[in-house]
Amino acid sequence: MRTIVQTLQPDVPYRVRQRLGPWITRFARTLGQPEYRLRETEYVGTVQQPLDEFTTALKEHGFEWDPLAWYHQPPVGSEPNGSWTYRRGSLADRQIHVILIAHSATYIDVFAHEEYNWLRHPIKHLRQVGIERKAGSREMRRWLKSHGMEVDAKSRPRRKIAHALTDLYTNLESVIK
Repeated sequence: MRTIVQTLQPDVPYRVRQRLGPWITRFARTLGQPEYRLRETEYVGTVQQPLDEFTTALKEHGFEWDPLAWYHQPPVGSEPNGSWTYRRGSLADRQIHVILIAHSATYIDVFAHEEYNWLRHPIKHLRQVGIERKAGSREMRRWLKSHGMEVDAKSRPRRKIAHALTDLYTNLESVIK
């Protein structure tokens, strides 16, 4: 059985990223700030859907796995499990950056922001210039709803309680069976 990380990230690019990551990090720190702290204003919502179905939907609608974004620190205390970008064209000025945090195989917290396209504006992107958190979050929420995906946008405390109760229920159900 594949882990959540294996399900969300392509094997070959992920392995390359793991090997080259430390060198890329050193280089990136000379030009800007590779680490990025996710904020509540970027929270799109929780999607209750199997991970492979969700990532397949992203791919089918033009999102691409982002091999450069691996230093996201979410406010929810979990590690990010996937990073995806959507741009109108390869050299578009801006892109929507979507970060997935999988809490289980059935629900994912989705964060998003709009930023400069790293292919066209690598220095602006690295220095985190012009990040539009609320605009990216709103756009991604609108995209999810337009594609028939239910989005639960509870506040962080309510979300943590809901996730804990869901996990407890799942664990109790597996013990009873």
